[in-house]
Amino acid sequence: MNHARRVAYWAVPSLLCLAVHWYGFNSWFQADDFAWLGLGLDVHDWRSFLDAMFSPRAQGTVRPWSERAYFMGFYSLFGLDALPFRIWVFLTQVANLVLVASIAARLTASRAAGFWAAVFWGVNASLAQVLAWSSAYNQALVTFFILLSFHFLLRSIETGRRRYEVAQWIVFLLGFGAQELNVVYPALAGGYTLLCARKHFRRTLPLFAVSIAYTAAHMLLIPRQTTGLYVMHFTSSVLRTLATYWSWTVGPPWLVVPWKISVAWVVAGVVLVSIPLLAFAVRRALRGDRLPSFFVLWYVAAIAPVLPLRDHLTEYYPFLPAIGLAMLGGFALVVAWRRNAAWKAAAVLTAAVYLVMAVPSARAAGEWFYNRSRRVERLVLGVERAHELHPGRTILLHGVDETLFWMGVLDRPYRLFGAQVFLTPDSEKMILANPAYGDVAEFVLPPEATARALDRDAVVVYDVSGERLKNITSTYSRSFANKGATPRRIDATSPLMDYLLGPTWYKGDPQTRWMPAKATFRIAGPASPSEKLYLRGICPEKLLAAGPVDVTVTADGIPLAPARITPANASFEFAFTLPARLVGKDAIEIGIAVSRTFVPPEDGRELGLAFGTFEVR
Repeated sequence: MNHARRVAYWAVPSLLCLAVHWYGFNSWFQADDFAWLGLGLDVHDWRSFLDAMFSPRAQGTVRPWSERAYFMGFYSLFGLDALPFRIWVFLTQVANLVLVASIAARLTASRAAGFWAAVFWGVNASLAQVLAWSSAYNQALVTFFILLSFHFLLRSIETGRRRYEVAQWIVFLLGFGAQELNVVYPALAGGYTLLCARKHFRRTLPLFAVSIAYTAAHMLLIPRQTTGLYVMHFTSSVLRTLATYWSWTVGPPWLVVPWKISVAWVVAGVVLVSIPLLAFAVRRALRGDRLPSFFVLWYVAAIAPVLPLRDHLTEYYPFLPAIGLAMLGGFALVVAWRRNAAWKAAAVLTAAVYLVMAVPSARAAGEWFYNRSRRVERLVLGVERAHELHPGRTILLHGVDETLFWMGVLDRPYRLFGAQVFLTPDSEKMILANPAYGDVAEFVLPPEATARALDRDAVVVYDVSGERLKNITSTYSRSFANKGATPRRIDATSPLMDYLLGPTWYKGDPQTRWMPAKATFRIAGPASPSEKLYLRGICPEKLLAAGPVDVTVTADGIPLAPARITPANASFEFAFTLPARLVGKDAIEIGIAVSRTFVPPEDGRELGLAFGTFEVR
């Protein structure tokens, strides 16, 4: 193989992947990205850094390399410039494609099979979301660790050198810092050695012990999801979910292609790809070749952890599993090409049907993510510019639709540059409620507070429904006449809500507002006896160091149920039943008293609890 062919061998799969997923390369931030980008704002010392890196977040996950270090490091260097983030993701994917080609070539003893395995995987539609959304980088990085671990396993088997086995262990252990899917690696290593290199199987058993210990620790330390999308269902639905993900891997996710054809044709395409692949694996197994069976095992083992998530079907879950089918396809194509013309024609037809479904679907998915992210970019950077033009004033956004809210408001990107942002009253009517992800009402400024803020010239209002943000403060102020009733929800951090708070409260900061030993606030009374008062806040560790903290709450002077804060509920949300006599009252006064306070030497204030929101619902 001459130099040019060698370069093409390694470069072409990556270049094809870049061409197919070009929209992903140019995408901006969206949704969860902003929560991770803002993680560094809470880092002030070594202790807070360790907390940011290793404390469980987002369904109890701990992914220091693929989320914490990735976002905090790149944001500290490049801010809201998304291009360096995208370059890093694609460089990781290039490494993955090189490893896939190398591994498949070693396993099959065919460089052509390795080449086609990388090509088939690189254009798969399951890659689109991972390569377009920074928050999905964990999928690319854990895949890198698993592939590199497997590469070192093969080198260890080939050479017998202990250094490769040590390298496998190091990479495997590091993989747990990328994503918990790393637990499947022992199944891949053990499955390969059991089927194809049996004398090495016993050396993989300690790997299983580590994954089992990690899984057990994860289940013990991370609260199990009992409601919502992440509840695990160990029923026959697992088989249906497996069939769904299989169809999304050999065909397009959701069985949707960017053409006007019926689903029946797409299903036919999925069948036309699936039958030859499975037939090839079965035929080779009957002849004693277990390698194709291992490729199928790769797929099943890698997809198995997400199969119980019946209600959370996600396009990128086949990202790692698809490698198994890509290697199977590459091997089958090479074997068929060595046969007669009929075999060659069948192989080419199967590959063509797959590519005709995969490439346009991947391009369309990437374009969808790109267009969505660019809308978010215009919104976020537009608000940043508005904040520069109107420092110290709160920004009200008018015309925010569902996409902009869930992708560009929910995760509070505006705290990255110190802006305080709300939606105008009644904005929630434009946004379909989705309690599993968040409460739109938290972001809407109540009518009474809006009217007062407009009168005091404390806000600017921007219409975001067009291509660019437009300042409509004057016209909006003239048309806004309804002051409304006392708010049912109070954001304690906002200065626009100061008029509802008693005189003892300290000035709010972007995330909390502190009270001393006692404080009061005014809020709307309950509309029915079933509604409760909710207080959400934080009790500092220094206050809890001396023992539990008791909280006394009154409503219009009537004592409510006692509450106690311990280290277990330091971040609390208390729910208090309100007296029936308060039902229907326009406003009630809530009193809060804490049993103990402390005075930080660097602050000098008497501090009790820090609050975020108060609500009657």
